[in-house]
Amino acid sequence: MKFGAPEFIKWLLLIIPLILLFAIMQRQRMARLERLVSSGVWRTVIPGYSKKRSRSRTVLRLIGLFCILLALTRPQWGSHWEEVKQRGLDIIVVLDTSKSMLAEDVKPNRLQQAQWAVRDFVKHLKGDRIGLVAFAGSSFLQCPLTVDYAAFTMMLDDLYVGIIPRGGTAIEQALKTADDSFDTKSDADRVIILITDGEDHEGDPMRMAEELHKQGIKLFSIGVGSADGDLIPTPEGYVKDSQGRIVKTSLNEPLLEKLASETGGFYVRSAPGDFGLDRIYKLGISGLRRGEQDTRLAKVYEERFDWFAAAALFFLLVEGLLRPSGKVLLLLLLSTAAPHADASEWAKAYRSGDYTNALRTLEKSAAKFPDIENYNRGNILFRMNDFQGAEKAYAKAAEQTENPKLKEKALYNRGTALLAEAVQQSAPVKADADVSAAMQAVELFERALLLNPDDIAAKENLERAVNLIVQNRIQTAAELVRDADGMMTAFKAKAARENYVQAKNLLKPVLNDFSPGSPAAQALSRKADEQLRRLDDAIKKTRSDLEQAKQAIDAYDYKTAADLMMEDKAARKLAFDLDQTLKEEFTKLIENNMNVINIVYPDNPFKL
Repeated sequence: MKFGAPEFIKWLLLIIPLILLFAIMQRQRMARLERLVSSGVWRTVIPGYSKKRSRSRTVLRLIGLFCILLALTRPQWGSHWEEVKQRGLDIIVVLDTSKSMLAEDVKPNRLQQAQWAVRDFVKHLKGDRIGLVAFAGSSFLQCPLTVDYAAFTMMLDDLYVGIIPRGGTAIEQALKTADDSFDTKSDADRVIILITDGEDHEGDPMRMAEELHKQGIKLFSIGVGSADGDLIPTPEGYVKDSQGRIVKTSLNEPLLEKLASETGGFYVRSAPGDFGLDRIYKLGISGLRRGEQDTRLAKVYEERFDWFAAAALFFLLVEGLLRPSGKVLLLLLLSTAAPHADASEWAKAYRSGDYTNALRTLEKSAAKFPDIENYNRGNILFRMNDFQGAEKAYAKAAEQTENPKLKEKALYNRGTALLAEAVQQSAPVKADADVSAAMQAVELFERALLLNPDDIAAKENLERAVNLIVQNRIQTAAELVRDADGMMTAFKAKAARENYVQAKNLLKPVLNDFSPGSPAAQALSRKADEQLRRLDDAIKKTRSDLEQAKQAIDAYDYKTAADLMMEDKAARKLAFDLDQTLKEEFTKLIENNMNVINIVYPDNPFKL
């Protein structure tokens, strides 16, 4: 059940003092009547009076009043779908992904702080379309205008420094890309939010700002970084210029201020705890004209307040017409309104936060309702952060119950417990057990959605579980590839190949099912493929050298044979580690022709 006017729910509490007031008034009335006429002669003196009927009429008045108050809250259940039109702005976020965004004068770095701020900004949007342009030395549309905020957030998270191969910072081209991405048929105000440190290496951004102004597009700019600037860290050290000097990047505020003011927007400098997007939304965006966007289907809940209004009218009518002949009907009506028993001891302890005592007292209900007991046990253990125990309890409840609603809740809660356990035990690299827990959670959320397709919470948690699996697999694959690259340097080819193959196996479901467009997964998979081809080519080349050396010896061309056997190639070392038989053949050929090698190279005897 939902309430269309939940602000009136608090008025339901009025029924409690009214009950007390009516009880006091009834008692006072009886006392005054007793003082006037002895109760022993009421039947004679007041033949039509009945104390029980008087109390019953009071109860009916209270029930009718309660129904009226309940009708004011507009109870709703059941629903249907209606076509509605959305209204909103068109907003494109233009985000700098150049190397300067790795500077750590904003923790953890400029780009990560910007991504977090944009995620929070999306929460303010209600029907506004938002898109994303990434830029460095060039730019591209990462996410077209959409109201699918979850998809936008996923594409935002996929951004990283280096996603655009061309280095530098081209603000003019980025603004042009954003301009071209707007829907010219929309009558909504168009907004560009430029997030950068202001460094610009090519083009004329002011020329583009003038063009945006002519088209009525407002530009708001956010400067990320500090005026003093900072160095740009990379895995190989700090970024250096062509002359070998360390580059220091700083915030170029004058340019960003000019760009924003030219279009009627304004500039904000990010600060710790206040990135600036909230100010831009409240002071610059919230008052703009919203245009009519695409139509969509919306779930409209059925109003049921008229039922309670009719019930109130019925009870008040019965109260007015109540006569001694209606005694049986009245008793039946009152019996349906009898109050429920007080909550059990364990529930009181649970609501008060005493989970240890709640768990102890819950044992008493286990024999009568084992499915409900296990479900409630799971709730208590979850509150105690014992996610593993909660998961087991929910699993038992789902197996035991025949109630579809309870089964759906048990499946959903079990998946949530598994997901919470995986997140709670997060480490820099997730263990296989945690990924398995997330995979189980995905299956459970899907089963819950089969029972209740409208469960928004299950859909959101399903997305979180999938994202956890994707991020874990990408992170694990990245470490495997990084370790394998080190092994290649040390010519440990066999171990490196195992790592590359394992990384590809981890990334396969990501690219096939979970996140086919993930740039990070695609880059890692390509790197693993390249290195595996390199290893295959090393074996082919080494075997080819062996065959050519044999042919040269057969042709008495000892100089060519010696040259082939003397080569100290990295590919040959990799091939020898991969193929022991190939190494043994090469060793045997060298040993059989050592005299020839020493003649050709008297000062450099070959050593395998």
